Amino acid sequence: MTFENWVGIAGGIALFLYGIRIMGNGIERLAGSKLKKILETLTKNRFLGLIVGVVITGIIQSSNAVSVMTVGFVNAGLMPLENAAGVIMGANIGTTITGQLIAFNVDAVSPIIAFVGVMGMTFMKKKPWNNIFYIVTGLGMLFMGMMLMKKNMVYLGQEEWFCALVKSFEDHPIIGVLFGTVMTMLLQSVSASVGVLQAMAAANILTLGQAIYLICGQNIGCTLVSVIAAMGGTKDAKRTAAIHVMFNVFACVICVILLQFLPLTDWIASLSPTNPSQQLANANTFLKIGATIILFPLSGLLVKLSRVIIRGEDEYDGLRLIHIPPKGFGSSAVAVSSAELECDRMFGLSLGNMEAAAKALTEKRKGDLEEIDRNEETIDFLNKEIAKVLVDINRSGLGEPEARAIDRMHHVITDYERIGDHAENIAGYIAHMRESKLSFSPAAMEEIGGLFAKVVSIVKNAYACMKGDPEMPLSAIEISEQEIDDLVDEFKNAHIARMEKHECSADTGMIYVEMLTDLERVGDHALNIAEAGKAK
Repeated sequence: MTFENWVGIAGGIALFLYGIRIMGNGIERLAGSKLKKILETLTKNRFLGLIVGVVITGIIQSSNAVSVMTVGFVNAGLMPLENAAGVIMGANIGTTITGQLIAFNVDAVSPIIAFVGVMGMTFMKKKPWNNIFYIVTGLGMLFMGMMLMKKNMVYLGQEEWFCALVKSFEDHPIIGVLFGTVMTMLLQSVSASVGVLQAMAAANILTLGQAIYLICGQNIGCTLVSVIAAMGGTKDAKRTAAIHVMFNVFACVICVILLQFLPLTDWIASLSPTNPSQQLANANTFLKIGATIILFPLSGLLVKLSRVIIRGEDEYDGLRLIHIPPKGFGSSAVAVSSAELECDRMFGLSLGNMEAAAKALTEKRKGDLEEIDRNEETIDFLNKEIAKVLVDINRSGLGEPEARAIDRMHHVITDYERIGDHAENIAGYIAHMRESKLSFSPAAMEEIGGLFAKVVSIVKNAYACMKGDPEMPLSAIEISEQEIDDLVDEFKNAHIARMEKHECSADTGMIYVEMLTDLERVGDHALNIAEAGKAK
């Protein structure tokens, strides 16, 4: 075994891993928003979640991506914890399709596949063709990596220490399980780990009996990625990762026990006696399907156990992102959805401050203005942090629908922040009036109270319009905004008349005009929010 052989094995693994990665990226670019809609709409129960997990993982060739995506959806509140269990179980089955693909001996044509993909990417710039050739490139690289591994692993079988090691996997199953676990943790891809074993089998240096316990351990090793993704997330996100770990550990234990009492290895080998790589692919598929059949009826118990392990509910302080996981999103679809939920939270705080300011004008409550100040601090924090996240998401390469959504969010968070500023200004005027024991005349109170109601209403309606509510067209917001402008002009003229009649003081008159100006500006920002809906 020479240094060049070790380099060849390392290079083959690198090509293999990169091929899987760009295949997944290409498919996500091709159907990222569709994958999000599928996960949102078809995971209404655990059984559908299982089917969706199988299908999506089979498409994007990565159970890690689907598991992290599931953690992200639960973290963002887009999927209930109970349904996430089914998706994770399905993802374990779906990832076995990669092994089945590898079992086909396409060494001779793999460079051609990669060449066609690269040429297509170079000359076909239009979507979706560019993404399709991106996927083809990944597939070709995957097969080329497999070919490079097989070529160099032949020499590994001539090493005595390696022969002794692989023999121990069959004689001592626990060693095989532990080795498979560590192997997958290092590669961070169960598909790649199985692919390495298939390369060894194709090079006739590993038998099914020696590899089968490694496959059992690989199921445990692949859970590391979802555990990392859940760190810093919500309690339910952590519970989702806990379910993933429990399911795969229990599946490993069940498979090891069954292998001790049933001739499963001989039966699997008999299905493809002349193709060792196919034997490993079949073993991986059958073991995961069998474990799922046994454990799927117990998924409700796994959910309950996750609540025992991860106790309590989330407690949020204002200055933190709730819906955006700190350890990554798993997919652009999850990233965009998480950012939208954080934007919705920011809007809720801005609207809440406007409503609180309107109430504070007529009703004094303990701590009401301080609450507006605290919310404004959170709004400012969210404006900065969401903007940073949107820039990061944009860098990841997005499809057209996601790119439009990001552009829309960039616009509306600025308007949300400005609405919060105007609510804070109004709260400051009210605080000054309370300290100085000032009050508006009954006519002024009636005017500004009615204007407040119209402004709060247009903010709500503008948000509905931006979200695509067919009952709230942009034209209705434009009419309301013009009505607010007209009312402000009318009230300013009425205020001048009251000043001339000495019905109000100069101090209250100045505050009244400033308040009218702030409310008019809020109406302008509401119109901006509604217009941002055109970017959908």
